Parts: sequence; C-alpha cells; structure tokens
Amino acid sequence: MSELKRHRKKQKRRKSRHLLAGSSAFYAGVFSCIAAAIVVSALLSVYFPTAAKPEKGKPKAVEVSAEPSTAKKPASITYTAAGDIILHKPFLESPVYLDSQDGTYDYTSIFTYCKDLLSEADYTSVTFEGSLVDGSNGYSGYPMFQGPDALADALAASGIDMVNLASNHVYDAAEEGFLRTLDVIKQKNLIPCGVRSSEEENRYTIQDIGGIKVGIISYVYETTEAGGAPSINGIPLSDSASALINSFDYNDLDSFYTELQDSLEAMEKDGAEYTIAYMHWGTEYQTQQSQQQEEIAQKLCDLGIDVLIGSHPHVIQPVDLLTSTNGEHQMVCAYAIGNFLSNQQKEYMQAEMPTGETEDGYVLSLSIDRDKKGNISLTDAVFTPTWVYRFDDVGAQFYILPVNDPAALETSTGISGISAEAQESASRTGAIINEGVEKVRAALPIRS
Repeated sequence: MSELKRHRKKQKRRKSRHLLAGSSAFYAGVFSCIAAAIVVSALLSVYFPTAAKPEKGKPKAVEVSAEPSTAKKPASITYTAAGDIILHKPFLESPVYLDSQDGTYDYTSIFTYCKDLLSEADYTSVTFEGSLVDGSNGYSGYPMFQGPDALADALAASGIDMVNLASNHVYDAAEEGFLRTLDVIKQKNLIPCGVRSSEEENRYTIQDIGGIKVGIISYVYETTEAGGAPSINGIPLSDSASALINSFDYNDLDSFYTELQDSLEAMEKDGAEYTIAYMHWGTEYQTQQSQQQEEIAQKLCDLGIDVLIGSHPHVIQPVDLLTSTNGEHQMVCAYAIGNFLSNQQKEYMQAEMPTGETEDGYVLSLSIDRDKKGNISLTDAVFTPTWVYRFDDVGAQFYILPVNDPAALETSTGISGISAEAQESASRTGAIINEGVEKVRAALPIRS
C-alpha cells in the first residue's frame, strides 16, 4: 500500500473517532440537561405548588361520595346563601319575560344587579318555594306555586349552585310535580337539597368546595295532625314522597333530633369538615323568632351544626351567635334571611305586613378557612341587604337589588328615583340584624 493511501486511511479512522467522541459528548449533554430539568421541576413542585387552572367563572364544587381524604392543605372558600324565591304570578306570567314568538319565558334579567354577588362566591344557594311544571295546564301563583323550567335556567345562569327545595310548597304539584322538579333541577346542573330521589340516597349532601368538604342538610316543618299521616302545608304526603322529603314535626322533635344526629355522624364519616343546616320554620310575617325556634336552634348548636340558615317567615329575623350547653361549640344562627324574590310589595301586603319588610332580604356570605394544621374556622361573615324592586312597563318587571350602598344605587344601576326606597329597605334590615351581626363579627374567627 502506498504511503498516500496509508495516510488517508489513518485520517479517515481519526475523523471517525472524533465524530463518535463528539456524538457521545452531545448526547451526554442532552441527557444531563433532561435530568437536571426533572430535578428542578420536582423541587419547584414541592416549594411552589401550582393550582389547577380554574374554569371560566366560579370553580365547580364536587359532590363527595368517596372515602374522606387525609390531605389537609390550607384552603379558603366563600359560601353564600340567598333567601326565598316565591313563585308569584305577577312575575311568572309577566309579558316582560315572555317570548311571544315561541311562548317561552326568560327570567334572567331579574338577577342582573345581584348576579355578581351570587357568582363571585365559590358556592351559592337559594331556597325555592314551589314546583316546576311543564305548563300543559298553565302556571299558578298563590296558594299552589307552579312555574316554568325557565326559572331553573335563570338560577343557573345567575351563579346559583344549590337549590334548597325543602319548603312548605315542595308538594304544591303533588308527588308527580315534586319528582319532576327534582329532575329538572338536576338536569340544569344544580344541586338539590332537602329532598332526594330515592331512599338509598343520603338525606344530606357533602360538597367539596375549593378543597373544603362542607356538609349541608335542610328540613321543612310538617303540618301533620296527631296520629295522622305526614302532611306539608296541609297536603297529605304519599308514603313514598314522605320518605324523600326531609321534614320535622313540631310535636315530635325528639325524632327529628335523632334523625339529624344520625345524619351528622354519617357526614363526619364521609369527611365533612363544616356543617350548614337550613330550617324552613317559624311564623310568617314575624320579625322576631319564636321561643320554639330558639329552643330548636340551641339543640342544633348542641349537636354541632356550624351555621343555621332559616327561611319561611318571608321577613328577616334576627341574627345570633349561640354557644353549646357544654361551652365547647359556637353556631351562627340566621333565624330567617327574608325574601330574595317575590311579589310581596307593601302595597299588596297591607293586612299582613304593611311596613315593607316582605320586600327585604339579605345574602349571607361565609368565608371558611382551613389553616396549615387542618383547623377549620369561619373567618368572615358578610350580610348584604337586598330589596325587591318592582315597576310596571308593558307588564310587571322585577329586579333584585343589593342595597348595601343605597346612595350609589341609582348611579350603579341607571334606575332613577329609587334611592329613598332603597335606603328604607336597608334601614329596615339593619334594625333587625345589626346587633346580631356585630356579635358574630366580634367573635371571628369562629372555630368549627
């Protein structure tokens, strides 16, 4: 072999070795970078955990059915409750909300000025008095409230998550109407409370709201006569329906307390960390709670309920902070939070309540926190007064207006001539609840 050929062959082998060495160095560098990135990512996830990206609007609560989690990370949520929605005919069949083209209704505009208040919370509830029917026999107001499914659409569109159906009008369309209402509420992706579809379901619901598991239960008073079949609002319940509606008999409270205690124990086993009870009770148009309400509230406090929210009187009743008889637990008690939507304007209520309280309600917003040790506390409670404003144009038109700042209301809504009435509403509400609100706020934070 010539010297030139040997030289070229050596050069070729040397070049191959250089290329191989370069490739090895290149791939080693790549693998080193990848390994370093994995280590850095793991460290970042430990020291700077990233929350899941929320969906547009409020985060979706999750109904809890699995075994309770042992994770106790710090968390903060806001739970909001609005008052009674009563299906009075002036807004049910107002031409303002009717689409004359297809005969459907749209009530979402009623909630225009309170939608932010409802939707900004992590979870929002309302009490619904009546049944949703298909309209084949029309709709009806007092005394048998039956309205269109469009009401549920409006609630869902306005930021409502849960609908409390345990009211004295839950059976206004009998068993068929009650079951249909329950189905429609679920179809609209709303959570029903106080009722169930079958006896296999729990009487309560536990909602995982922002990582805090809140147990919620609701009851309505019966009108059962001694020795008679269970009835609500004077309407006898079928045996099957009776088992599906959470109700209590004023004449047999011990049975109610036993059933409630069983549910609370089951809630705890299912992981509930905070408990809220709704009570449809009391006497209509009374702005003070009865002695019986006080006794029941004290018992619920003794059982460990954290917050009690009352409805049915159609007016606001006082707020209080109760302490259990053993001194170890406190419960926020809102005896009645008033009407959220109704046609009970004072000009129509001269016999029952001529002073306007039936136009008033408030939205209760609870800030619930879990600290790094896993302790749950109520850290804030905001009581936003609301007023149902009605005016007539082509028909009766309604708005639910927050009146926490009456002086600015005309500017914020563009509605003229309402400041004086809004101020009167806010003053009526304040006169009833302010003393109790201050008592609650002075005690914050309140441990569960």
